[in-house]
Amino acid sequence: MNSIDNIRTPQRIRTRFIAFTALLLSSITFISGFLVFLYMKSPAFENQLLGQVMKHMDWIVKNEFENQIKKLKPRPVVDPNDENAWFWNYIKERNKEYIEYETKGKWQ
Repeated sequence: MNSIDNIRTPQRIRTRFIAFTALLLSSITFISGFLVFLYMKSPAFENQLLGQVMKHMDWIVKNEFENQIKKLKPRPVVDPNDENAWFWNYIKERNKEYIEYETKGKWQ
């Protein structure tokens, strides 16, 4: 009776092989998942991800920046006691005439 128990049957060998293979695969999966977790916590991954995102976001940032610049308007200088107001009015009129000439008068 004792000799029959010591004989390894093909089913018992196959079962142990499957169990060992499953243990090996689950260990490899756990270790690789842990290494991926450590990599995702590292600054290298953050820099890579930021670079990939910003590569596709540059045009959005640029467009938004241009829209915000267009909203900015210079503050008007309104000082009734400004003794140089005539000069600034002259410059404004001259610039307006220059713009009119460059956009319309030059091409007619």
